[in-house]
Amino acid sequence: MPTKYLAVTIAGAVSLGSYEAGAMYEIFDAIRQHNENPTTISLGDFIRIDVLTGASAGGMTAAILAQKLLFAKNEFVDATGKSAPYDNPLYNTWVLGIGIDALLNTVDKPIADGGDPATLSILSSNLIQQIATRTLAQADSTGNIPLNGGPHNAVDPLRGIRLGLALTNLNGVNYGYNLIGGDRFQYTDFSDQMLRFFSISDRSMAPWQEISRAAVACGAFPFAFRTKDLPRQRADYEPSDTLEPWPANAQSYTFTYSDGGVLQNQPLGMAKNLVDLNDNHFGNDNRYYLFVSPSPLDGRQDLDLHESDTSLVRIAGRLIDVYMGQAVFRDWIQVKALNEKIALLDSRAKALADALRSRLINPADLSKASDEILDLLYPAGHIGETKDDALARLRLQYSGQDNYLLGLQNDEIDALLRGVLTLEKAANLGDHDEMRVYGLVTQSGKLAGAGVSAFVGFLDQAFRDHDYGWGRKVAQALLANPQFNAAGQLGPIRYTPAPIRPINTTLDGLKLNDIPRADVDTLKKGLKRRANQMIDDAFSNPIEKYPTQLGVDLALSLLLDWEFSQDHQ
Repeated sequence: MPTKYLAVTIAGAVSLGSYEAGAMYEIFDAIRQHNENPTTISLGDFIRIDVLTGASAGGMTAAILAQKLLFAKNEFVDATGKSAPYDNPLYNTWVLGIGIDALLNTVDKPIADGGDPATLSILSSNLIQQIATRTLAQADSTGNIPLNGGPHNAVDPLRGIRLGLALTNLNGVNYGYNLIGGDRFQYTDFSDQMLRFFSISDRSMAPWQEISRAAVACGAFPFAFRTKDLPRQRADYEPSDTLEPWPANAQSYTFTYSDGGVLQNQPLGMAKNLVDLNDNHFGNDNRYYLFVSPSPLDGRQDLDLHESDTSLVRIAGRLIDVYMGQAVFRDWIQVKALNEKIALLDSRAKALADALRSRLINPADLSKASDEILDLLYPAGHIGETKDDALARLRLQYSGQDNYLLGLQNDEIDALLRGVLTLEKAANLGDHDEMRVYGLVTQSGKLAGAGVSAFVGFLDQAFRDHDYGWGRKVAQALLANPQFNAAGQLGPIRYTPAPIRPINTTLDGLKLNDIPRADVDTLKKGLKRRANQMIDDAFSNPIEKYPTQLGVDLALSLLLDWEFSQDHQ
């Protein structure tokens, strides 16, 4: 049986990175057990992870997973080689390693002096940098990434891991196109990404120092954390023929970045592009995708809006929903539309094969007509996949699992492939494949940390423990789902789940007015302290400073007391 390959996309989550951490640990532990199972070894149906992409908190998780899977398999198990769900890089980062006390522990002095300038962020960006450095940029005695057991068995030694981090480029990158008449159209792209390949044999520190910085930039949630500068190379940007010159025609430039989830919170398309570099559109029968998010993929329709009641305040809120529905979910919309087109193409290919098999179509006539059209679709100077390469790709694809070529003579096969290529190229589907996507998503009513735009989890470790456990539970449910384990799917996975600590169900859908007052007081005290740092920077005259501090303290107290008196998440 062939090896199955899985590409993983981890969405933005803020404190609900704890949920994603639990879900991802469970998946990787299941794959570990599956790949070492004697039946798997006998059959050869291993499961390998070769692509990881993430946005915001999911980007940090994807980066941590990539490095640990490549070099430190022992960090996912205990000393006996058994499951370690509550002592691993994900739990230690997202449950134990980040909380409100540390986030509010800011020193208002310049970055160069190790401070967190109050004018740049509300929370401690240095804490996020420390987490990234600790998990991604720690060297061993040789100056390389530490080796702790070697590669995890979820990694294919020949493929390594392709990692993609979503970024928002606040400077923007300019592209330009010449228009008929001599004018030029120029647009600025703010949606950015860092794509890197890592092998199991290269433990060099420099690439991971870059990823460490990029992971911080990927999760630089606006206002909460400061922006992050990253040096970039022109070679990272395509297409090069439309990329406008950089200052002084340099080949490198340092851009300033914010949270990648602002523009691409669910980078499934990025995962597909990285998959294509590995698969080259072959072996799609054994390719699967996993999408991990603490947010349901719900629509945002509102039929109660009318001309007479779209006040300025209401329309402002609605425009945020419009943005979220169009920009954030764009990859899902594209995946669904593309899958529908590919399914239609496959149905027509099957019908064409049946017609040739039944002698309803003359293969010579079909080949002649197809070649005449293909000459138009592949003109001289055509850039990209050649006609011969496309025909070779289709031959492999259609002799795969469904084997549309079964029972056809050689001339009929050639005619079929030319006919299908004509349909495929005309529909611009040549470099696309159907994507089978499994989801590890949940409802906010099952989570403790979903309130205040998913920042509530930072207030208490108990909330993060709850959500980590729930992530494991959701993953276990997927792994046991009969549809997941049906023929042609990624399962069945041979593993025994480790016990989940009791989940405190009183924290399900935790409402703001049920959050312990001590947690709220800690937040209030820290925010007041940070606000005073900002005021100190803004005013030097005590006559202006002290009344402002008193006013801001009062406003923050009233605002937070009101917010945490609400009977909702």
